[in-house]
Amino acid sequence: MRTLTLTTPQTRGPAVDRAQRILTNRGYFVGKIDGVFGEITGRACSDAKYALGYATKNIKPSYGNDLEAFLTGKRKPTPAMRIRASQRKKKTSLGEMAVRIAQQYVGVKENPPGSNKVMFSEWYGIVGAWCAMFVTFCFVEAGSKAFKRGDRWAYCPFLLADARNPNISGVTIVPEGEEMTGDIALYGFGGTVAKHVGIVFTPPRNGISFIAIEGNTSVGADSDGGEVMVRQRHTKDVIAFVRAVR
Repeated sequence: MRTLTLTTPQTRGPAVDRAQRILTNRGYFVGKIDGVFGEITGRACSDAKYALGYATKNIKPSYGNDLEAFLTGKRKPTPAMRIRASQRKKKTSLGEMAVRIAQQYVGVKENPPGSNKVMFSEWYGIVGAWCAMFVTFCFVEAGSKAFKRGDRWAYCPFLLADARNPNISGVTIVPEGEEMTGDIALYGFGGTVAKHVGIVFTPPRNGISFIAIEGNTSVGADSDGGEVMVRQRHTKDVIAFVRAVR
């Protein structure tokens, strides 16, 4: 097969569909299987190569025969790849762990629609807008000591306020230009009050757009949509990026 990569216009077709399905089966692809090789698919390829132990210079957003062979078990990683994979696993950040957990719940919806009744609000202990509860769930599951079930955080403005006191809260504001996978995006959508929150999947490129995994969202209702989704966002809608430091 020819190597698939990011192009303009985007590559489409059965080969991309196949790649997305294989990446999904291995837990790297979190988007909709649509046969379009876009940014999310490219990121999944890079994540797979990183986890498999590819040399840094070879970690690129592309999909070809070699990657497919490793993902399907037709080829075994070399000893050097296994060493790198082991070292990288030990270096996985708290935020990256939270992203991996968030990926598992993409597609979960509240039931009935409009009720705010979903596993994350039930887990937290409050039936209400649950975007922050989803973030809290993911970070608690990842082992964070800053987030706490039933206490920290269910309300976006409180998370933002506490991030301004990192020594007390365990979360801190991220300086502009230093955003990373696993950071937390607090959205104001043009206002000064944090209305919504998500976990950064792909950091901002050129300081403009990024991809996040969010709870209680939809294409027609950014901050109260009732579903866990992968969303493409713009930094202009973000009040602050926040990072869990413990």
